[in-house]
Amino acid sequence: MSYQNKFLNRKTVAGTTGSPLHQASSVANGTSTASGGYQTRENNNAVSPVENGIDRMGLQRKSSRAYERGDGLDERMGSSRKYSLTQAISNGSSLGQNSSGPNSAGFQDGAPELDYSQPASALQGPNFHLRRTQSQRAIERSPAALQRVGTLTTKETLTPSFAADKQFFPTTFPQIDDRYLRLDYANQDYLSKMLHSDLLPKGSPEVTREFMSTLVTLLLNYVEMQNDRTSRVLEFRHPKQLEQIVDIDVPDEESPSNLYQILLDCQQALQYQVRSGHPRFFNQISTGLDMVSLAGEWLTATTNSNMFTYEVSPVFVLIEKAVLQKMRELVGWPTGDGIFAPGGSISTLYAIHLARHRKFPLCKTKGVYALTKRPIIFTSAHCHYSIPQAAAVMGLGTDSVVEIPVDEKGRMDIDKLEEQIMACLERGDEPMLINATCGTTVLGAFDPIMPIADLCEKYDIWLHADAAWGGGVLVSRKHRKLMNGIERANSVTWNPHKMLGAHLQCSAVLIREPNQLFSCNNMSADYLFQQDKHYNVEYDTGDKAIQCGRKNDVFKLWLMWRAKGTLGFERQVNGLFELRE
Repeated sequence: MSYQNKFLNRKTVAGTTGSPLHQASSVANGTSTASGGYQTRENNNAVSPVENGIDRMGLQRKSSRAYERGDGLDERMGSSRKYSLTQAISNGSSLGQNSSGPNSAGFQDGAPELDYSQPASALQGPNFHLRRTQSQRAIERSPAALQRVGTLTTKETLTPSFAADKQFFPTTFPQIDDRYLRLDYANQDYLSKMLHSDLLPKGSPEVTREFMSTLVTLLLNYVEMQNDRTSRVLEFRHPKQLEQIVDIDVPDEESPSNLYQILLDCQQALQYQVRSGHPRFFNQISTGLDMVSLAGEWLTATTNSNMFTYEVSPVFVLIEKAVLQKMRELVGWPTGDGIFAPGGSISTLYAIHLARHRKFPLCKTKGVYALTKRPIIFTSAHCHYSIPQAAAVMGLGTDSVVEIPVDEKGRMDIDKLEEQIMACLERGDEPMLINATCGTTVLGAFDPIMPIADLCEKYDIWLHADAAWGGGVLVSRKHRKLMNGIERANSVTWNPHKMLGAHLQCSAVLIREPNQLFSCNNMSADYLFQQDKHYNVEYDTGDKAIQCGRKNDVFKLWLMWRAKGTLGFERQVNGLFELRE
């Protein structure tokens, strides 16, 4: 039975003309309530959150010892600080002024109204990205963006058709919890006068330090908020509603945002982002927020290094080499190879590419024309979709993937597997790879590696273990039995960003035999990978990868390993299994 894409024939209801989620008028008009949906505060006339869910947030720096929850904030800040910064900037008001009287958008108490006389679709002509004027671009902007640049008009009230359909778009939401996402107003006037050009490398170190330290404070507040069980996992809004709240405008004209507005943009992005580190955030792939891993990710972003040569990333290349060696030892291989890749799907693509190179090495130069037989991939019916996806990417086609039925526990049926291998040989096809899934996405099932390895040896087939999810059991002496026989695999995908809790993304493909990655992928680009460098060029990794630019995904995992040790990881994994029981 060949692989059949379960999604190709699925009806796409949301994309049809009659869908209440995607009507043209909804796209053009935006979000509000049937009654206009806007109110103004009695004290400052600023737009405030009501039924439409258009919310604003204040900022306040938190001390290291205690967090202020907002009680009596106006009195502590003084009357000149009552005006919400997000409201001030969104409405085009002066950042330091008192907000009494009419706002800068030009309307008193009542509903702000926008001019949508020209539909966004009318702008989709040739070169519209380059030729649009600011007034044309304003038509496409959200209310948040329009308020920020001060182009609100009073011609047409926002009345989206979907607002009346409360089944899909409820008009009431809980009040935004902004206890944590507040910063000190003290640097408001200072940063509101600064632009990107005032930052390093050409600008001032003092401005850079003030800007970055304020941002770090915001991020640390967000981290603490994620670990507060009294906070919500997310502030959910429907897509069209969120487009009205968040200023997502991408400007063309030369009107750059000041640095304080950039901080507010960061603040608003965090306000509506899912808190994946929250104790009540549950996901089948990843969860939690490891602080040491976060530290490693921040350092990695700061260095902005490419992993393709030793001369560019000397420390990180050595760390990757050491971590890959440790991971191979846990698999049970004394030698071998490996590389960190951008996610498990790409790691699996590496493995399938290697399997084809082993059977059909001429494909590297001749392509699919060098295939003398049709390569076949065998995998569980519960496998990850990256298996047929890789077959499609490599030009083998999804029909070359044969799904094997599973037993009542979700594990591959070995008898059915051998039947399909024999049928493949009878057709004159070439059994190329068997994928053993170690931790299926839905049931968490582990295919029996040992009998699968027996069949691979019997029929000369590459054995790949997709342990992206379940690879973490290898650090546990109690639970690694789930992957008995893993040392017999030719390649293994392992994502430490899953069970081990490293930050996304962190994925490795491990290879049993050395030099196979280089043989399969090298292009010998002498303008990058010269062989006469003043160091051992075996430390250059770029010529064995399918990427040239490759992000440093290993440092955060190495830092976690340094902090916890293998025994610490073992306790973590054992604890996860105890939760299941």
